[in-house]
Amino acid sequence: MPETLYLFDVDGTLTPHRQPIDEEFASVFLDWLATKGCKVYLVTGSDIAKTTEQIFPSFIDQCQGLFTCSGNVFYSKGQKVYENTMIIPEGLIENLELYLEQSEWRQQQGNHIEPRPGMINFSTLGRNASQNMREAYTKWDAVSGEREDIVAYLNELHPTLEVAIGGAISVDIYSVGANKGQIVETLQDLHGKDTNMIFVGDGNKPGGNDWPLAQRLEKMDNSQWYQVLGPEETRALIEYDELFI
Repeated sequence: MPETLYLFDVDGTLTPHRQPIDEEFASVFLDWLATKGCKVYLVTGSDIAKTTEQIFPSFIDQCQGLFTCSGNVFYSKGQKVYENTMIIPEGLIENLELYLEQSEWRQQQGNHIEPRPGMINFSTLGRNASQNMREAYTKWDAVSGEREDIVAYLNELHPTLEVAIGGAISVDIYSVGANKGQIVETLQDLHGKDTNMIFVGDGNKPGGNDWPLAQRLEKMDNSQWYQVLGPEETRALIEYDELFI
């Protein structure tokens, strides 16, 4: 009988944005994992340093593996299995700096262009921002649509790249195909071509960084995805056994 794998985004799905996982929810999740004997993989756009600030190591250790940087780095049993690299196209950094100069968001906090393995994360607010400033930007972006504009801007200038809205304040930039959808091949190599996969994420919509993985699962028999608005909805799916097929 084919295995079923459970895949979870981290930021905005298991945790509040850039915040640690709630301890009570962590206990519920790990009890579910152990009781049901689930095979779980975490799939995040963040790097390992940020992920371990939000999810404690013993939680990660009880999962089968962790994909960071939108699947461009894979860890299993505490060891790095692979790490992809990105060749940065000519002019990309200059175009990001130009957008930053022209952004209508003026309270810039530093660390705006962050290279990660296999990708670049870009934020006009800046990753050094406080939580209050992050929340202010998120509300402003919902009205202004700046991150959607960044996606369109970069898609026009750099058609060899993919750009997706990630987290609450940034966009993720990577080579075509180097998105979360790439993990399907890795998991099929590990568990078999007929493996079923269920994915839960908060960015499962066109333009979101979870969307490529959701679209891959759409084409697979007995696999599915769930869009959630936050960890509270993820917890409800688990507690009411909505994830099992």
